[in-house]
Amino acid sequence: MKPLLPAFLLLIAPAAAVAGPYDQPWAVITNDTAPSSDPKVRAVAVSRVDGEIVVKSRATVGPGLRVVTVDLPPRKGMSLGTQESFELNANPCMRYVVAARPDGDAGQDWKPFVRSAETIGECLAKFRGGTVPK
Repeated sequence: MKPLLPAFLLLIAPAAAVAGPYDQPWAVITNDTAPSSDPKVRAVAVSRVDGEIVVKSRATVGPGLRVVTVDLPPRKGMSLGTQESFELNANPCMRYVVAARPDGDAGQDWKPFVRSAETIGECLAKFRGGTVPK
């Protein structure tokens, strides 16, 4: 029975060594559920980050350059929604809220942009010894 114990420990050791997304500084990319005061700004759904599917329009990623793909529902008079990708340089301990603004009055052309960015207090306190922003 003793020879099986070291083999079992070797099998479970790699699983214990895997780091989670919150073991190092992180960034969050999400959509905004609050309506904008600007009627041209539209809510989007974050569908992919770096080609990986996002669940519930919220992605927790490591810092660095990311390719974010967002979906815009059909506009009035249009039957199909559209999808667009853009690059975002995600800084550590930041939350990015994305939205879209149509390029013109007609057609489906639009550009995604970062509507707001804010610090993540929990991340700052954990990794920089900082304080939660007020």
